[in-house]
Amino acid sequence: MTFVPLTRLPWRRAIKSRHSLPRQWVDPFSLPQRIDAWRRWLANQPAGHWLLCQRHPEDFCAALAALWESGRIAVLPADDRPETLTRLAAEVDGVLPEAPGEHDPDHHETATLPLPKILSPTSTAVVLYTSGSTGDPVRLAKRFDQLDAELAAHAELWPLAGSCVISQVSHQHIYGLLTGVLHPLCAGVPFCGDECRYPEVLITRLQEAGDAGLAPVVVSSPAQLSRLPEHLPWSDSPRLSRVFSSGAPLATEHAQHTERLLQAPVIEIYGSTETGGIAQRRQMQGSAWQALPGVELSFVDERLALRSPFLEAPRSWWQQPDRVASTIDGFELLGRADRLVKIGGKRVSLDHIENALTTTPEVTEARCIDLGRTDSRLGVVVALHDEFIPHRHDSRHELIQRLRTHLSRHLERVAIPRYWRFVDTLPSNAQGKLDRSLANRLFADLDDAKAPRWLGEHRPDPSSCLLTLEVPERLIFLEGHFEEYPLVPGVVMVQWAIELAGDSFGESGEFQGIERLKFQRALRPGARFTLQLTRRDDGLAFAIDSHEGRHCTGQIRLQSPNGEDHG
Repeated sequence: MTFVPLTRLPWRRAIKSRHSLPRQWVDPFSLPQRIDAWRRWLANQPAGHWLLCQRHPEDFCAALAALWESGRIAVLPADDRPETLTRLAAEVDGVLPEAPGEHDPDHHETATLPLPKILSPTSTAVVLYTSGSTGDPVRLAKRFDQLDAELAAHAELWPLAGSCVISQVSHQHIYGLLTGVLHPLCAGVPFCGDECRYPEVLITRLQEAGDAGLAPVVVSSPAQLSRLPEHLPWSDSPRLSRVFSSGAPLATEHAQHTERLLQAPVIEIYGSTETGGIAQRRQMQGSAWQALPGVELSFVDERLALRSPFLEAPRSWWQQPDRVASTIDGFELLGRADRLVKIGGKRVSLDHIENALTTTPEVTEARCIDLGRTDSRLGVVVALHDEFIPHRHDSRHELIQRLRTHLSRHLERVAIPRYWRFVDTLPSNAQGKLDRSLANRLFADLDDAKAPRWLGEHRPDPSSCLLTLEVPERLIFLEGHFEEYPLVPGVVMVQWAIELAGDSFGESGEFQGIERLKFQRALRPGARFTLQLTRRDDGLAFAIDSHEGRHCTGQIRLQSPNGEDHG
């Protein structure tokens, strides 16, 4: 079967496959009977927008085609969280159940179903949701002509004759919908998904495709490809046609790793829900991105603009919120220019996380930060009402768990921040902003196992500074130091005072001695404490206090930079 556009109902034209595949696979030829069951169920239902959330590709395709054939619009939620589905259910004309029921009509009843000869290209096919710059979900409608234009580009670049498609990503999002479901549907080839995100299931599906004499295509993401395990028998699998990746740029080492294990080209697709696909690349042939067929690009001041048949307004220029650098053979991505980030291949709004946190009774303000760490996980700085400030490890841990549970009702697990910092007010620079330098200071202990966790400071006058700090649970000085009752050694407290005074007051001179040193309480892992620093003519005075009381005081004699000892 050659490529058939969606508007011409490719599922009604599919030819029975010559290949024998297990029931986990979807054969487009088998869909019409399931579509008709949905059509009969919908016959007495209202028209308009219908919420569609089906996990299995065959159930999803049958319901989707039934909506289209009956003149309705499919609304695809971005996730299956109860809060998401409840909110969207109030905005649509109906919600599709898991199945249309057990009704088994006779031949005459089946024959009376009106079947459109063609779908209107300008009609809305689907409504999708994606994160907007404000953090609120943005509703995006896609017409049939937009979807068909992009599917035709896929068919031109990556024909599926003699292939089958295995998808590791959700068909509720535009990438998985187009590449994992609609393209094989339009090409009349078998496809599968659901549990294929697990490597052990993926390799089983690959072997099934090989047994059927088909060259599999894998639709995946950086999150899955970065975790392909070495120990599975990939070499026993059939030769793949290609591997797709989208959602975020794939690290070069992961592209190399995937091509070595699966012995297939890894094609990355760059785009967004708003734009559809923009460009593609294969890193083993070069790092630059090349525009998809029909996409026109413009580069001005490191910003990317495009015109595309996949856009709602194909002849208007669309400003993409990504910084780019033009190259001879395409362009390089330099990073996002807004507050949307990709975490584990998922697009996440930092504003949305912050807004969700501020609905809790504990939180007055929050700032979510992309730390740029290798694990791609987020950090968050949370300002709390005084009564909720955690002072010990156990209370901090309990608070984090409560806030994570709250966010889990709004976010997918990978989007929930991993690194938490609790403050009474958000630290800010002279312009009133929590800038990158302050963010780096808040999370500096992640890469420095000798440093306390900095949570802010107050400067009442040029000669004094009050710092709020925490003892990191993984502080290196805790190792082997009273294993049953770990505590911060006294010499470390003194060293912290000297080093942090240098940060606060600048270079004060070399250490000459210490006087009036008193240790009154142990400082434990996870403890929140303040360090009071006072600059003196002869050096520095310091005091360490916590919710429990005073821990340590002392006076440090320092030699001034000109060599004079004032002690």
